[in-house]
Amino acid sequence: MNNYITKGRLVCNDSVSYADLNNDLISDDLVDDVEKIATKFGYDKIPTYCDKRLDAALLDLDLAWDETNVNITNGTNKGIEITETIKPDGNIIQSWKLLYDAKEKLDDSFFSNLSKIEIASLLKFIGDLTQLWSGFTHIKYKYIKRHKPNILAVIACILAKAFGLNIQQMAEICDININILRATDQDFIRVETFLDTNDIVNNYVHSLPIFKAWNLLDDALLADADGKKHSTNNSTIQSRYSRKYLGKGKGISLYSLMANNVVVNAKSIGLNEYEGHGLYDIVCGNKSNIPINYVTGDNHSINPINFIVLDSVDVGYLPSIKNIKHEAEKLYSNKLISQYTGLIKPKAQIDSSLIKSNKRWITRVLMSLLMQENTQTTIIRKLSSHNRYAKLQAALYEYNKIFKSTHVLNMINDLELRKAIKAARNRTEAYHQLQGKIRKVYQGIFKGKKIIDNQVSSHATRLLANCMIAYNSTLLNTIYQKMIAEKAPQSVINEFIRISPIAWSYITFTGRYNFKKNNGKIDLKEILDTLEEKVRMNSLWKKEKI
Repeated sequence: MNNYITKGRLVCNDSVSYADLNNDLISDDLVDDVEKIATKFGYDKIPTYCDKRLDAALLDLDLAWDETNVNITNGTNKGIEITETIKPDGNIIQSWKLLYDAKEKLDDSFFSNLSKIEIASLLKFIGDLTQLWSGFTHIKYKYIKRHKPNILAVIACILAKAFGLNIQQMAEICDININILRATDQDFIRVETFLDTNDIVNNYVHSLPIFKAWNLLDDALLADADGKKHSTNNSTIQSRYSRKYLGKGKGISLYSLMANNVVVNAKSIGLNEYEGHGLYDIVCGNKSNIPINYVTGDNHSINPINFIVLDSVDVGYLPSIKNIKHEAEKLYSNKLISQYTGLIKPKAQIDSSLIKSNKRWITRVLMSLLMQENTQTTIIRKLSSHNRYAKLQAALYEYNKIFKSTHVLNMINDLELRKAIKAARNRTEAYHQLQGKIRKVYQGIFKGKKIIDNQVSSHATRLLANCMIAYNSTLLNTIYQKMIAEKAPQSVINEFIRISPIAWSYITFTGRYNFKKNNGKIDLKEILDTLEEKVRMNSLWKKEKI
């Protein structure tokens, strides 16, 4: 079966997942042109991945071992608590645990005192501000009379898809003729237009000065990938049972990539699909202007090769590890085990010769992932589970141990890194709450009879959420710029940028939608004055005398 690809993005992958791995990889002859191909794609690391890059990774591992044990020994690491127990025979046993101090909030009361606004007005405001409507192109490119859509009808269709309503139901609760809604839905509403419009909104938020202030790792952006389970009432290939999450019903998972409070990419997957196999796919599928420097995720994002494949495209993988003490017992080192005498000790030594002996195969795999977008998830799943290519698999696993050991050691050594990862995870949790709120407005169970129907609905939900986040970001950015201009204390600014733009307490979702009577105008000055006064009253940022 063929894949449905639009503008380089994988929308649906029905490839033969049980074919031999060799069928999913590029021709072996292309490996000889690795330098030329890697330069073309902008990833110069791949040609030297089993030489220069391997040496650098081993050096990073050595440094991580040295710094971690030294900082524990001399007491520099304030994020670890060590306890000593004296046994009856006089021997002293040391145990340890890590300290966490994440202050990121899931939802903030900052917006709670604002006057209520209708969701349709917010959508119209952001659409006009970001030129969102240009992303809704006609399904035909010629022989058409109307190239541009009816904006009010587009807003109605977005809300219908996001809430899980059909066109007939939306026509009954709004003031737009059903024939106009149906024509707009058929001509302008599809996965491709939702992908484009989501990118437009994300690029707008990225252009705001406050966006960089939300970075959790100095000047680097840390994204987070996670899935949320939703119920379905029709059977598709993706709809699966999950007693743990959905009881006796079927459902799908919406796998989202969150970057500085906006959702830059998402896809629907079956509940039987492992999230970690699609991490590379969803990161590389980000077509917005927002660069992903690092990505995190929960334990479901971890598989035996994700550290390698993400590093090959210059994305650092920093997963949130649930039981880090348990993982610390499975660390590897570059040097002999006997050279380590600190609190943390390696389990075994890395076999770098195994990696180097499989250089051509590893290079071929990385090039295949880079060049064949329609098979990324399939390749990673096969490499993570199949034993048909035992030597290649062993070499990749061995390489992955280098990055994972370095990451675990850095997490033990760096409290700020643990806080950043937890903060990124909290942002995604806040988005999942917003996503759930949108879907539950009209009990919006996914009703698609085909996979593509549920994808349209899920991307509409993402667009609506991103528009709400963009609106809140606009308000926060205006106040942030005023703080900078008035040279407010840095402590006040630092506290302010922690306010989450993922908030919805002042937004009205339900009711009859009078699109024609409502002009969609929002008094930003009144809203900003209310928010600014709230900030000034609760901080040291005082009003300048005029």
